[in-house]
Amino acid sequence: MWKKNRIASSLLSLFFIISIIEIVAEFYEDKMLLWASKPLLIPVLTAFYIKKSKRVNNLFIIALFFSWVANIIFIEKKFNFVIAGSIFFLIYKIIIIYLVTSKIKFPNIYPALIGAIPFIFLYVVISFFTFPIMGKNIYIFLIHGFFIIVLGAISLGNYFLLPNKANFNLFISSMLFAVTQFLFVLNYYSENTGLYHSLSMVLYVFGQLLLVKFMFLTEKYKNKYEIVNYLKEPTNS
Repeated sequence: MWKKNRIASSLLSLFFIISIIEIVAEFYEDKMLLWASKPLLIPVLTAFYIKKSKRVNNLFIIALFFSWVANIIFIEKKFNFVIAGSIFFLIYKIIIIYLVTSKIKFPNIYPALIGAIPFIFLYVVISFFTFPIMGKNIYIFLIHGFFIIVLGAISLGNYFLLPNKANFNLFISSMLFAVTQFLFVLNYYSENTGLYHSLSMVLYVFGQLLLVKFMFLTEKYKNKYEIVNYLKEPTNS
């Protein structure tokens, strides 16, 4: 067990090192350094998850695979690559939503609506400011936004009902992914691309880590009803 934890800690440290390298590469728009670091990011995170997890979820690994493919495609900034990467990242989001709904109880309609409000507000504001620039391409952004709103409604709605570590990690992760998508749009429709790329990667890294933490906190139980009972326990227990 000690050896397993040591390997997991080493993988997590390596993940942070690669993340820092990639963030720097994004800021300076160094494509060679990006190709050297970005393809390693998700595989190292996946290895950390597998080594640390007590009950590995194969569907989560598949989701990370789609995120990995999207990240590689996004290295090329051409429009066709952006569209292709968006499709892979959309599949990643759909799988994550399925995983989340299988692990936690969907909140009642009112908590879910309240939970969706900040995410809807964010996407309405972003859409208003980016529509003149994006034109018809905004529909791709809105499709992604719909699934982020769904995930946000579930995560924040559940956090209202059960304010615990797992739901908090899921909510913050969802919010970081939402802001990341806003920065992602600015990446391709602004002159300060290096800055927005690097900020986007900072949020993406922590969003993925919090999602992995959520998986760790909920993996002990076989179904959502066992998990709900566990999540009702005090957070300091």
